[in-house]
Amino acid sequence: MVRWGVTDARTWLDALAVAWHGERAAQRAKVTLERRGRSIDERVVLGIALARLKIIDEQSAYGDRVRVRVAVPASVDLDDCRIAFGDPVRLWAEHPDEPGAIRAVVERREEQSLWLMLDRPVDEPEREYAIDLEAPEVTFDRGDTAITRARAALATSDLARIRDVVAGSKPARPLAPVSWTPFDDALDERQRAAVDAALRSGDVALIHGPPGTGKTRTLVEVVRQRVARGERVMCAAPSNTAVDNLGLRLSAAGVRAVRLGHPARISPAILELTVDAQVDRDGATRLAREWRDRAASLRHSAASRRGAEARALWAEARALDRDAQRELALAARAIVDRAEVVLASCTGCDHAFVRDTTFDCVIVDEATQAPDPLLLIALGRARVAVLAGDPHQLGPVVTGGAQIEATLGTTIFERLVARTEVTMLEQQHRMHAQIMTFPSRSMYGGKLVASPLVEAHTLEDLGVRPDPLRPLPIVLIDTAGKDWLEERTDFDAAGSLSSPTAYFDPSTFNVGNAERIAAEARRLMSRGLAPTDLAIITAYSAQARRIRELLRVERAAGLEIGTVDGFQGREKEAVLVDLVRSNERGEIGFLANVRRMNVALTRARRFLLVIADSATLGTHPYYAQLLAYLDEIDAHGSAWSDEAPPLEVD
Repeated sequence: MVRWGVTDARTWLDALAVAWHGERAAQRAKVTLERRGRSIDERVVLGIALARLKIIDEQSAYGDRVRVRVAVPASVDLDDCRIAFGDPVRLWAEHPDEPGAIRAVVERREEQSLWLMLDRPVDEPEREYAIDLEAPEVTFDRGDTAITRARAALATSDLARIRDVVAGSKPARPLAPVSWTPFDDALDERQRAAVDAALRSGDVALIHGPPGTGKTRTLVEVVRQRVARGERVMCAAPSNTAVDNLGLRLSAAGVRAVRLGHPARISPAILELTVDAQVDRDGATRLAREWRDRAASLRHSAASRRGAEARALWAEARALDRDAQRELALAARAIVDRAEVVLASCTGCDHAFVRDTTFDCVIVDEATQAPDPLLLIALGRARVAVLAGDPHQLGPVVTGGAQIEATLGTTIFERLVARTEVTMLEQQHRMHAQIMTFPSRSMYGGKLVASPLVEAHTLEDLGVRPDPLRPLPIVLIDTAGKDWLEERTDFDAAGSLSSPTAYFDPSTFNVGNAERIAAEARRLMSRGLAPTDLAIITAYSAQARRIRELLRVERAAGLEIGTVDGFQGREKEAVLVDLVRSNERGEIGFLANVRRMNVALTRARRFLLVIADSATLGTHPYYAQLLAYLDEIDAHGSAWSDEAPPLEVD
């Protein structure tokens, strides 16, 4: 393991390259094992594949891509599917490894169907198809390239300077104070301090944004200030969702921005910012489309000709296609070159249009979720970098085991916090003060302060009826002694099920908890809370599956149910959290990762209810502290006290 801040940059990069190679191998092995070790039906129920898909619509897309809509069988609940927006998949008919399999990206969900962006058209659209998740090979390739570039950077280059700072071999250099006037007059004191630090930085500035403290709003101000000074800015994040959220805010502020990336990975809300959309508005598409239509006509004619005449028609068609592609590429490059702000995922920062560009400032949101190789892609485009994130929320996902986790599991942001100045935002604008207090104490040194606008807001302010059983904005329903014990269904070594009626889901679930949380959800909605204002967060995918089954009608009306990973960066008026674990051994599994729990407990604005077994969780210091806080405010309830019946309508 590398001792950060002690080794030089080369030692760090060598260790990083080895770990990145190991993580690639681990993800390939995981995909292979899931694909070859289980039948397609097992993979479908696990949520890592979909089968019996029928193509019901097709549209042309930018370049040679094709967009298809596939109908998913009604027996499949797409909420249980782990194939998400932006994921790489393989479309196949007979076998996932067949030569005709097509690479694709999941674009969006539309009712009981998915839109996929294919690299090329399907040969037989009338057939049934299946899709399987793919390992993100492009992501690993670009991480490898970023490590190589950082190693080879000339000592006098911007990349070498930033590389040495983030490696810990050189200190960051502050610049002289700057004078600026906020565009956003509503910024609070700590947000203004963070903007100031970001404008003064000569290398890397850090903004620590705990939940609800306006991190994105602060970054928008940094971008606007730098653009006003005539600088070009790149905004990035490890997730496309975070990039798109920042893009929406910048667009609303009137900043001229362009979004790079695969169209299937970009939110429909900001499609107008994409290169493709801006090329369309620029007029270049019309001429290119005429050339491509002419090329298609020539190919059609060539099909009925022979010999030299057919070859000449094919050659002319190919030339027209090349001209069309060149025209589109020139128009796209011009749009990117004149943009004030370029938006991309960290991986997308290696796009051909910006690969040789150095931006005056690169801003990376969610930097605490980016493994070092991906962050290096973005840093390779920077003269100055601003990293924003929260080391107490979700970190990088590492599948390669403890040795690789030791290198990739901590981030540049976390290591810099230990040795350089960081500005933490402290006023949060989301949670009722009683919901905020425990996260503040347990994770942020008690420094968080609730804005006056939210510190006492309640569901009743929205017209929801009061609940005499749940009078506080936060409550624990303690299941200790109920014998609602956790269960787990595993595949055996051959991949078969131990029980023919069991779920194909090697994950932990708790039937008693699921039934109780469904009752609590119905009670909340009986008070007049809209289903769209409620979310249920559970620690395990198998439990999410069971709760979805119990609340099918409510889900159709807009109730969201999922695991922690899908809720970072989001909020709801009310949140129910199911911790699932209940056993006589006091085992809590990955609930010991308190960063995940911090995310779950900070999504609610006005009401938070937690269902947990204190006897199982209470020996862990974090949960013992949570129980003590709930006792302190008299919010520690019991599942024995009531059955959470719906409120009767007067």
